[in-house]
Amino acid sequence: MIFKNEKGITNIDLTVSIILITVFIALIATIMYTINANFNSIERRTEATNYAINEIESLKAKNFEDLQDTPTDGTNDFVNIIVKEEEGNTAIEKTTGFSKKIAIIDYSNLPENQGDDTILSGLVKKVTVEIAYKDKDRIETVELSTVIAKNS
Repeated sequence: MIFKNEKGITNIDLTVSIILITVFIALIATIMYTINANFNSIERRTEATNYAINEIESLKAKNFEDLQDTPTDGTNDFVNIIVKEEEGNTAIEKTTGFSKKIAIIDYSNLPENQGDDTILSGLVKKVTVEIAYKDKDRIETVELSTVIAKNS
């Protein structure tokens, strides 16, 4: 019986190893891209949620009588959120890429409370803040609601 000398690497071994390495690198690159894209989406959503929370907190800090009901005729639309940044001695306004829409409705005027005479007008307001932003090629929104009661 004659045995071949099996020293060294054959072309088939080299080709298979290159294919496996290429597939492994492509898989790792795809996973890294997906993780990064998800991280960016989560970061944008978190920032939108923070804007909504800040808007609700600023509305809670206002005097209850200053909270006027927003129109329900469709004229209440999104407005861009602009932040002021200090650079040296000057304040510069920058757009954030986020838009907000605030709806304030007296609790007695909500559709589910229409016709209920036990709910008094002018005591509780429902505040809804909706933040819109672009994520990739879609418009995403974050909506938070709360109620603000009149203090005696």
